[in-house]
Amino acid sequence: MRYGWRARIGHIAPAILDTSAEEFRKLLPDGVLHVGITISEPIQTLETEQAASAFERMVDAGRRLARERVDVIVCGGTPVALSRGPAGDAELADRLRVETGLPVVTANGAVVEALAVLGARSLVAVSPFLERRNDEIRIFLESCGFRVLATRGLGLVNNVDFAVQPVDAAYGLARKTAAECPEADAIYIACPRWPVVDMIASLEADTGKKVVAAAAAMAWGALRAIGIRTCRAGYGELMTT
Repeated sequence: MRYGWRARIGHIAPAILDTSAEEFRKLLPDGVLHVGITISEPIQTLETEQAASAFERMVDAGRRLARERVDVIVCGGTPVALSRGPAGDAELADRLRVETGLPVVTANGAVVEALAVLGARSLVAVSPFLERRNDEIRIFLESCGFRVLATRGLGLVNNVDFAVQPVDAAYGLARKTAAECPEADAIYIACPRWPVVDMIASLEADTGKKVVAAAAAMAWGALRAIGIRTCRAGYGELMTT
């Protein structure tokens, strides 16, 4: 038996510390291998200049990843795509498809598809980011037809700081924000680098709202793109849809 006997999911990360790989491994079913790659000159912070300059390096990373015989490419780095505005996500996906000839799933695109499948129309969004990064998320989601009732962040800038947050950081921020907006259909938790997937089911149970977390949406979207409809149970409604 070889690793990835069922499928190989390629994942581009813009930062060195790719803790999102750990989130993926919890979510992916048996026989599906996560193959991660970090861009050259990885970004250390989410300052606008670093995010924007990483765009072309994401495309180069996709070309390198395709040589590893992956079946689909998942492109992380939401702030990198959004550094070019709401259309940046589609631009990055199109470039990667042309360069690699593979199906491409972007973090933003997977989130939008996941929210739609769950029937969400209004939502709250939380992240470890500064509020101006949350503003970019809000603008993007609103351009896709969703009502964003509130955004909240931890105010962090450095990628390394995202990964050292306790799991209750995302849980507490999401639950508090959802309580402030009881009319919201769903909760979106941005960024796959802080630990989130282990508490998705609990957050859904405690708030009565559907939860879309970035890492879960990316894994779910990648599996759907290659025709695998089974995901690991226990990680929220999306992974059983």
